[in-house]
Amino acid sequence: MSRTRGALSVLALAVGGLALGQGPPAPPAPGDAVPPVPGPAAPPAPPAEPAKTAETLEKLTKTVEALGKNLTVTTADEKIKLVIGGSLTADAYFNRARPVAPGIPFFLTPASPFGFNQNTFDANARQTTLFALVSGPKVGSFESGGLVAVCLFNDALVVDRYGILPIQAFAQLKNDDWRFAAGQQFNVFNPLNPGMLTFSFLGGSGNAGAGFPGQFRVERYLRPADDTQVTLTLGLSEPISTTVNNQLRVSEDNGFPNVETRAALALGPVLGEGLLARRPIEFGLSGLVGEIRTTDPANGGRRVVEQVWGFGSDARWSVTPRFGFQAEGFVGQTLGAYTAGILQNVNPVTLRGLRATGGWAEAYYYLCPDELHTHWGYGVDDPLDRDLAPGQPVRNETYFANLIWDVTKYLRVGFEVTYRRTAYTVFRNNEGVGFQTQVRLKF
Repeated sequence: MSRTRGALSVLALAVGGLALGQGPPAPPAPGDAVPPVPGPAAPPAPPAEPAKTAETLEKLTKTVEALGKNLTVTTADEKIKLVIGGSLTADAYFNRARPVAPGIPFFLTPASPFGFNQNTFDANARQTTLFALVSGPKVGSFESGGLVAVCLFNDALVVDRYGILPIQAFAQLKNDDWRFAAGQQFNVFNPLNPGMLTFSFLGGSGNAGAGFPGQFRVERYLRPADDTQVTLTLGLSEPISTTVNNQLRVSEDNGFPNVETRAALALGPVLGEGLLARRPIEFGLSGLVGEIRTTDPANGGRRVVEQVWGFGSDARWSVTPRFGFQAEGFVGQTLGAYTAGILQNVNPVTLRGLRATGGWAEAYYYLCPDELHTHWGYGVDDPLDRDLAPGQPVRNETYFANLIWDVTKYLRVGFEVTYRRTAYTVFRNNEGVGFQTQVRLKF
């Protein structure tokens, strides 16, 4: 891209030089052949006016800059183009109580029965993200395209190691009325996320629907008025990633996809562009149904098929350009794969699904428009006590407050304080304060 911009800049200067009008050409050097002149020579061009020359150069420079901003990567097929970007993110965490996990805190481990120190420190760049936005040819009235995005977390988030974690990888067909998409996408169920620095986004603390499963999705857009939009969404999702633990217990789907639905009403003019376009007010209701299967050889080869279901609500409101809030709530069963139930699906003894309720709320304020903003919030996840086995976490709460400075549109610096409290059925409860500092460079 930089080479292309440089070449365009040289071209602009060259064209600008030609626009200056240099008078008649220099006479040929001795010994050079003199071409025949068919007629009288044209009069020399008058010198250009300095003001006009400066104006021409300014226009050319702006044209070159505009071209540079819109240049994309062209693939072997000229109809397929890529826009590549991402962010380099460095995080440092200090926690007074040991979280699971230190580099992506969801909840706290039980407190030490001996009063041992639990302070932890972690510094990593796992939130570094790379994405490629694909733009393809039109298919009838639909624009084709897709998105691939990966970050540097391990595929098991609570494993404190680097890796490659795909978070989005889908293809889509979209027009003003419909969207069809297939691939790895965010949940349809309860799709909002709080404005936190940590990648866990209150998962396990009331933020259900923070996952990104494989999915087929259909969206329908209805516009009863210019400032009103109704969005109906239906998704068929992978219920759970098949896992086998150290005791050879198998957790898997039961041969059917989960069905996720959402109906949303958005009000007000569209603000922003592209993937960031939204209306200032939106209310949504969502639901899901499905099944998962658990087989435990150590428990007499027992197999249990449990229902997965959930009902959720979400709302966001940009009250003014500088102040707003958003919130979600849920109730359901066997929602560990949806980052609910404190990330737990079943009771490890009975293998029955866990019922849970929870939610979160956040208020934000821009102290300086587009530059300095703060977010304050709270989330709670509360599985039903009688569904749990001894040793399982029974309630998890998180309070957070942060201050984020967008130094430029490329550079961000943030600081966040959290207070977490996790209760257990048998083990000692735990609570503690955490601090996070983040520096992010977008490109």
